[in-house]
Amino acid sequence: MAAISCANNDNDEPGTGIQPPTSAEFKLIRENALNDIMQIKMYKAEEGIDFTSIQGVHLTINPNSMYLNGNLVTGDVKLEFVELYKRGNMLVVNKPLMGTSEDESAKGPLITGGQFYINVTKDGQTIDAYYYMDVPTENTGDFNPEMSFWTGEENENEDMEWNQVGPNRETGGIFGKDSNYSIWGCFFGWINIDILYSLPDPKTQIWVKVPDGYDSKNCSVYVVYKDKPGALAYMDVWDSEKKMFTEHYGLAPIGFNFYVVFVSVQKDGQFIYAIKDVVIEENKIITFDASELKILDIDSLVKLINDLK
Repeated sequence: MAAISCANNDNDEPGTGIQPPTSAEFKLIRENALNDIMQIKMYKAEEGIDFTSIQGVHLTINPNSMYLNGNLVTGDVKLEFVELYKRGNMLVVNKPLMGTSEDESAKGPLITGGQFYINVTKDGQTIDAYYYMDVPTENTGDFNPEMSFWTGEENENEDMEWNQVGPNRETGGIFGKDSNYSIWGCFFGWINIDILYSLPDPKTQIWVKVPDGYDSKNCSVYVVYKDKPGALAYMDVWDSEKKMFTEHYGLAPIGFNFYVVFVSVQKDGQFIYAIKDVVIEENKIITFDASELKILDIDSLVKLINDLK
């Protein structure tokens, strides 16, 4: 796992010495950031799994209930677990929250009660099993009875796409809500406790122009909503002719005030960023200039994004 510098160069002259990275460099730093927060623990399949995460999530799998290719699993199994609750932490690992409702009638940004990666493997192969998980509501604030169960998949651009799923045997669902969001699941990979963020009308498409040398392969553009620490949207469409980012939802509310964040990386493993406080106008174009770019280490960038008000 590559080391990430903790130097803070935020006070340096913006734009100084900054060069666009390769797509491989951009991908690597985000992979390293995800690996750094991965919680890993070994168990005996015969004894089941009883795991409590750093943030107090309790996950269990019953003894003698794990299968691989229809055969009961015995011996060592490995649990991999990631938990994300705040937008800054989501941003540096590229796990934003945009999704589609179960009936496909609604699309847009999500507000999370917790975003998780869960995997259990035997000799590198993912097993089949039901798991049960209690997520403290205090990790994301007050209890919200409208939260539902979502599954996530990476698309061809390695961006997350979230889909709402009702309780069913193929995925799982939320079966109880109290001081915990209680989940039963059998979907290994990325899952989420979420609610669609209802944005006001009228809405418009917006465009984001990034500095020369940057495109969808070596930078990303995110939307940070004020007073919504559990929400992070992103501009998921790159127009190669206009050389600008936009998004296919067309859900930017006219007159709405939020932050737009440009993110890339330096060759030394630090992050490049710029932030604009934006009020949306119809078909607005937001421009980031190379002279505005700054450098921060990962911990400082996470804190900066989490602390935006």
